[in-house]
Order: sequence, then C-alpha cells, then structure tokens
Amino acid sequence: MPLTNRSTLSSFDAEGVLRAVEETVSGPLYSFCEYDTESFRPIFVSDEAVAMYEDREAMVEHFELIHGHVHMDFMQIQLFRNTLFPGAERVEYIATSMDFMKILRVYIGEEGLFVAVGPDEPVEPIVDAIKGVVGWPPNQNS
Repeated sequence: MPLTNRSTLSSFDAEGVLRAVEETVSGPLYSFCEYDTESFRPIFVSDEAVAMYEDREAMVEHFELIHGHVHMDFMQIQLFRNTLFPGAERVEYIATSMDFMKILRVYIGEEGLFVAVGPDEPVEPIVDAIKGVVGWPPNQNS
C-alpha cells in the first residue's frame, strides 16, 4: 500500500497538485513531497518506491539525506536570478534525469515540490499541470 500523508507545509493546495500530476503522468509516479528550507513532507510514495528500502526507517533516513541537499535549491534560485541571469523573473523548476528515475523540483515562492517519476516522463506537462493548480505570480522568487 502506498504511503500517503496530508499536506501541512504548503500554503497552496499540494493535494490538488498531486491529483493533477497523477492525471498527467503516463508512467510511474514514485514520490511527491512538499518542502521548504526547513523541512519536508512526503505526500505520496508509491509501493514501488517503498519497496526500494529495507524498512520505513531506512526510507525516512534517505529522504532526510535528500532534503539535506535540496534545501540548497532556494540558494541556487537566488544565484540564478540575481547573479547569473538577472533578467529572469523567476526560476520555476530544476529537473534531474537518471537512468532509472527523473526528479523534478518545482518552486512556488519559498516552497517546493519534489516529484519523482519514470526516466522517460516528459517534464513540461508536469510543470504545466502544477501551474494549472497553483499558478505563478510575477517575480515569485525575488
């Protein structure tokens, strides 16, 4: 049975975003987490993803390791907007593609979504689905 939790970190409807992402992806959705610079919360973790770990404690430990690094995303947003590309109004997402999985980190102000999908899943439709629920204000990462 997949792991599911209610959203507690996001100021937007993270559960509505999850439903939109589930309707958009054609392959596996491994995990969907909300996070900010301080903490993270898995909203959905598939059976396949749960099975990758020896037990729940090992999974939580790995998620904590991941979050220990993704919080730096918010510092990178400032680097991209203020130093490298000062004409950019916002940084919307960063995608990482591996042989077995694609990870998408989407930024909505000071909050983020961590979405793990199959390696062949196109990113733009997922981002569009998220935008359809959340929208983005101008200069959201300023």
